[in-house]
Amino acid sequence: MSNGQTIFVVDDDADARDMVGDYLRMHGFDATLCDGGVELREALRNATPDLVVLDLNMPGEDGLSIIRFLKQTCGCPIIMLTATASAIDRVVGLELGADDYIAKPCELRELVARIRSILRRIKWSPARNSERRLAAIVAFDLVDFSRFVHEDEAGTLAALDRIFAEVVVPTLVQWHGVLFKMLGDGALVEFPSVVDAIEWSVAFQTIMATRDEAHLPHGGMKFRVGVAVGDVIVSQLDRLGEGVALAARAQEIARPAGIAVTEQAQQFLRGRTSIELEDIGVRQLKNISTPMRIWTWPATRTD
Repeated sequence: MSNGQTIFVVDDDADARDMVGDYLRMHGFDATLCDGGVELREALRNATPDLVVLDLNMPGEDGLSIIRFLKQTCGCPIIMLTATASAIDRVVGLELGADDYIAKPCELRELVARIRSILRRIKWSPARNSERRLAAIVAFDLVDFSRFVHEDEAGTLAALDRIFAEVVVPTLVQWHGVLFKMLGDGALVEFPSVVDAIEWSVAFQTIMATRDEAHLPHGGMKFRVGVAVGDVIVSQLDRLGEGVALAARAQEIARPAGIAVTEQAQQFLRGRTSIELEDIGVRQLKNISTPMRIWTWPATRTD
């Protein structure tokens, strides 16, 4: 009987992958098997793993690159499977955020014990379950996502994958953002400061304006971005609360390829950034009881 916990096993060795998957299922886990980074990204569109077992030594995209991707997206715990000679990779992997490692060929009972230990640690961690803090939140989504999917589903999803891999994740590292929730057409990100949040948002929109995806024959891909600050509750790997709701609602009123910033977030920016914002007055945000003043970027309207 399944315990409801999902483990992703990422390994290019089919025999080893199947053996680990079968053993995990015998011990009550749901196992999703992936032969590398491409299949992993596809699986993440359908489910969020409780933990990932990852082979570091794979052809194509290496395990260290996948660790970076996972920590910037779902943030799930990772156990590395390593060759005995890869001590440097083990150290780098742990520094990147992996939680544990086990040498190959691995003892399956030990692997399951390590998985259960990590999952228990997360379950009973008070900081993860109950932490409340003031945070800068960015919400962004693809304008006309449904139309793009209707016209070319495979091409749209492939383009989004490229944008996340080549633009979103690398720039989030630079501005210290944590991508805590992937959505079908966008994502939610926490930043350590509102300055980081607005600077990343402007950099993202500026880069997107130069990419091929923004100049497609049937209409370019454009994103709307909302920036807010407010209380959030850290629940496991997610963020809940006022800050998230405000960012999502601000994003809904942003212009395509633009940014909408809430009143409290703009107050944190005064005197701290050279980015110019336009005051568009008081707006009523959906499901937010009190109207609030909104600022937008670019500061000069072009539409």
